[in-house]
Amino acid sequence: MKRRDYASLAAFKGALLAATLFAAPAFAQTATPEGAKQLQDALSKTFGPAMFDKGVVSITPQGAAYAVKVDFNALRGEADKAGVTINIGPLVYMATPNADGTYGVTSDSPIDYSMSRKGDKPIDASFKLDGCKSTGVFDPKISAFSSYDVSCPGASLIVHSPEQDIEASYGAITTKLTGRSAGPDGTTISVDGVLNDFVETVVLKDSETPLTITIKAKSGVQSAAIDNLRVAPALDLVSLAANAGGRKNLIAQQDAIKQKLLAALPLWDNMSGRLTLSDVSVGTPMGEFKLGSLEETLGVTGVVKDATYGIGLKYAGLELPEGPVPAWATPLVPTQGNIDVKFSGVDLDGLARLAIQNFDATKKPPIPDSLKGQFLAIALSGQPHVTLSPSTFTASSGAVSAEGTMSVFPSQTGKVTISATNLDQIIASINKADVPNKDQAMMGIALLKGLARSSPDGKAIWDVDFDAATQAVSVNGQVLSAGKGGDDQ
Repeated sequence: MKRRDYASLAAFKGALLAATLFAAPAFAQTATPEGAKQLQDALSKTFGPAMFDKGVVSITPQGAAYAVKVDFNALRGEADKAGVTINIGPLVYMATPNADGTYGVTSDSPIDYSMSRKGDKPIDASFKLDGCKSTGVFDPKISAFSSYDVSCPGASLIVHSPEQDIEASYGAITTKLTGRSAGPDGTTISVDGVLNDFVETVVLKDSETPLTITIKAKSGVQSAAIDNLRVAPALDLVSLAANAGGRKNLIAQQDAIKQKLLAALPLWDNMSGRLTLSDVSVGTPMGEFKLGSLEETLGVTGVVKDATYGIGLKYAGLELPEGPVPAWATPLVPTQGNIDVKFSGVDLDGLARLAIQNFDATKKPPIPDSLKGQFLAIALSGQPHVTLSPSTFTASSGAVSAEGTMSVFPSQTGKVTISATNLDQIIASINKADVPNKDQAMMGIALLKGLARSSPDGKAIWDVDFDAATQAVSVNGQVLSAGKGGDDQ
């Protein structure tokens, strides 16, 4: 269970109901048995009747609202055969039709999940969100909630396995989801959440002496957004697959499925997320490590012509316990820093369309090997590359920064610019230290200093050009290695 997923877990109940209400026709403001049947029929047309036949979903009128019950325990049979016991408490939503075609939605069902597996790799796990209250408005016109708010007083997670034991607790959790139209068939959805008082204890049992690690965070703030999500085309595809009537019929309709899949591209435009934790501490046998703040960012495009994937990490207020780092090295430890990396230049749209258009489930392989050249040509056409945005690590003795870019295919060549402040102070700290092989270290540092050029503000700068395949390297125009096939200088 990833710690950054708490907001998604709190919004999980709303996502289940969204799929249900998307398929619903407009109803009068009074719930009726006929209306419940209409809602069930509409949902069956989208997702197939099996969920109702097996008792996973049921819809009943209750006063002015429809009670939508989701019970995944109805699917436990197959899991039991595999030696896995799963229990998920039923989720109940009250959906009240409004005059404008929207639905008012409320729920106070807890999320209570447990799983147990016996055998060679046994595991017992449970997750609970108790006392949660949620309320929102679902708008079928955008296939999403225009607003949905969830608040939970706390949560807990327990996992036991031969390798490790995990126990985690969460304080108050609040999540807000909003949706709005993003075009004829697209919806932009954003989620914002706040978590308080997170505590997790991990006991690693692989070694002779179990290792205990305790992670704490006073608070966490999460935000996520997905722009122009193609909900309607995706559900149209799900409807066709769910109602195909078995694998043979599914294969017989593969041309229609392929057309609907193409219509759903690029699935979304951009997806982004940010998680910020404050007052973080990690207790270990070596002592307690602390961070004032820790921030993680993520950005992913959909299946577009110039696809990108970016990830960033930023921290501040690093404090180390006494012992792991010798006193002379303490001024060299970066107490704050950031790193941002992006992979881009891949034509995912071209690759996806070539794969979908040539897929044939009646053949083995379903995608002809003869297309490998075309796939490679598309992959290389965008000149895939990795970009390191300006990233800096700052210690009390100075700072080191880096930025650059590297091609990935067909060659691995690139350039990175590295800069350092207070280089002389850093050298002095190492020179005074009692460290093994200090003479060799000082010779290496002296070489680096000699290769550096100085900027007007006094920074030492190294422009490094390299070719990973040939191992050619030059620094500030001076060749250190000519690479394979050349003469080192």
